[in-house]
Amino acid sequence: MKQLTHRYPKCFWGSPDSFFTDGVLANIGSDFALMPSLFEPGGIVQHEFFCGGTPVIAFRTGGLKDTVFEFDYKTQKGNGFNFMSYDLEDFKRCIRRAIECYHNKTSYEKLR
Repeated sequence: MKQLTHRYPKCFWGSPDSFFTDGVLANIGSDFALMPSLFEPGGIVQHEFFCGGTPVIAFRTGGLKDTVFEFDYKTQKGNGFNFMSYDLEDFKRCIRRAIECYHNKTSYEKLR
C-alpha cells in the first residue's frame, strides 16, 4: 500500500498507521472501495463506505454478500459491484463494470 501511495499519490491512498484517524476521509473521498476479502465474517467497513456515499467492489463472501448488491442499470438500484469467483480475471471484470459505471455520470451519481 505504501508503494502504491508513493507511486500514485493523487490516485491511491493507503496508510495502515493512520487509518483510524484519517480513514473517514478515504470513505468520503474515494470513487470506489475495494474489498476483495476471501473471508469476511460480518463486514463493517463496507457500511462505513456506504455512509460516505462510496460504492463498494467486493468478493461475494460472508457479510459482504449480504450487503453489497450489484448495481443494475435498468432499475438503477444497487450499491456496488460483486465478483463471484476468487480469481484475478473475475476481479478485473468486476472493476471494469465499476469503471464503466463511473464513466456514465448519471448512473454513477445514482449509485453513490
